[in-house]
Amino acid sequence: MSQKAISIGDLAARILSKGGTGEVTRVFHRSIYVKSGVDFVLLLWGRLRSPMTINVEGSYRDGWRMRVGEQCVLGSEHIDLGAERIDVRGAEVFRCALLDSRRIILPSGPALAKGVTMLRSLYDVSPSGPTLAADPALKSFVREILIPLSFGRTGAAYQTGQYLRLIGRGGGFTPSGDDFVGGFVATFNYVARCRRIRQVLFPRAFFRGLTVPESAMILSYSAKGRVDEDMESLVLATTSGSARYYDELMTVARRGHTSGIDMSLGVLLCEAALAQAKGERAALQKCLDALWKP
Repeated sequence: MSQKAISIGDLAARILSKGGTGEVTRVFHRSIYVKSGVDFVLLLWGRLRSPMTINVEGSYRDGWRMRVGEQCVLGSEHIDLGAERIDVRGAEVFRCALLDSRRIILPSGPALAKGVTMLRSLYDVSPSGPTLAADPALKSFVREILIPLSFGRTGAAYQTGQYLRLIGRGGGFTPSGDDFVGGFVATFNYVARCRRIRQVLFPRAFFRGLTVPESAMILSYSAKGRVDEDMESLVLATTSGSARYYDELMTVARRGHTSGIDMSLGVLLCEAALAQAKGERAALQKCLDALWKP
């Protein structure tokens, strides 16, 4: 049996062009993670595109019964998983727009605080609860990185060891702390790229052993501006000068148990600190009050 890929991320396309074998590392209801060398691709029976994703037309068939540890064959024309085949010829290639440079105009403090208030409400009704918001590691991150950043002191943001205390924190396949850091560095580095200033760089194996390998790779991709299209839309909407970014925020925030909330919080707190550093009075404090005050 064969199915058709309708979209391939540019990173996934690069991996397929090399050919070779891959190993299934995770099997979910509509997706399969495959490790190839030091990289991962995600086979997704759904619409959400990302640099590492191969979007497959139709629905995942239970009859495939793929299991962790099974081998597959990767190629520029087909992916073979046991007796099944995915045809990747002619699929559209997705490239994240955060790799390009644009003029950056950050939202006002009140507009950012409104977004954080929305996220706080989602934390409050989540079955998992506000796990990240209540985590002392987040408060340390705010104190040691975000507050200095809001006063224009960028040094701590480049000390990559500062991020480690959040990695692996919280539940979920991608832990809450990972999601927050991913949102933060994707935003920070996009703004830095557009302003042509220094970016935060993580060594390839930096997070090894601190979180699941798939999440570590997603973090690495995020720091390089390679995020999925919903995160791309949120970052672009919040850096375009528009005060109306709430549809994009809610699209990301609804993801998983709290993964989308955590990622979105990383985006907004990063922008609040950067906005305050550029003269937006008390932007970060307004957001922190929205997150933590009763």
